[in-house]
Amino acid sequence: MVNYDIIAYYIGSNILVYMLIHIPLDLITYRRKTDRYKENAKDYPTCENQNFTKIITLITSLVFWVFVIFWPILHISNIDDFILFFNFAIPFVGEVFQITGLVLVGLGTFIASIGRISRGTKAISWGVPKELTKKWGFRIVRHPLYASYCYYFLGIPLAMLNYLLIPLIIGGFSDII
Repeated sequence: MVNYDIIAYYIGSNILVYMLIHIPLDLITYRRKTDRYKENAKDYPTCENQNFTKIITLITSLVFWVFVIFWPILHISNIDDFILFFNFAIPFVGEVFQITGLVLVGLGTFIASIGRISRGTKAISWGVPKELTKKWGFRIVRHPLYASYCYYFLGIPLAMLNYLLIPLIIGGFSDII
């Protein structure tokens, strides 16, 4: 098994990088938000199962953020026994799963960070953009933030091998349902 101290520091540092890039840019974006940006934007199309998808997304996002913010702190403080109680072992391949999970977390942080930097002060909630962005993270995947959540929602459960985190895997595929 991979050392959970390493996993705690790795997950904590990845989320710290994510927040240090996203929060300042989001604050600047919010301050610059004006109606002139929204005038010519069309709304994004919605899916028919929107309520079901929203519920799954909300629950899994909540589980994800609570876990990645608080578990590293609880682990470093040696008060995470309740969470670690639900860890399980997979003979022969458990360590490979954990390392794969950590790689996915790192990839998620990388994609989310370069995607957010390339978006600059434009807000995705302002509607469909008039032109396709093809720089930085958007050159790698069409929507870096969604891709990063898929990587996180699969990587965190694999890295931890914890029954409490299995709902994240479902959340990673909630848009397909």
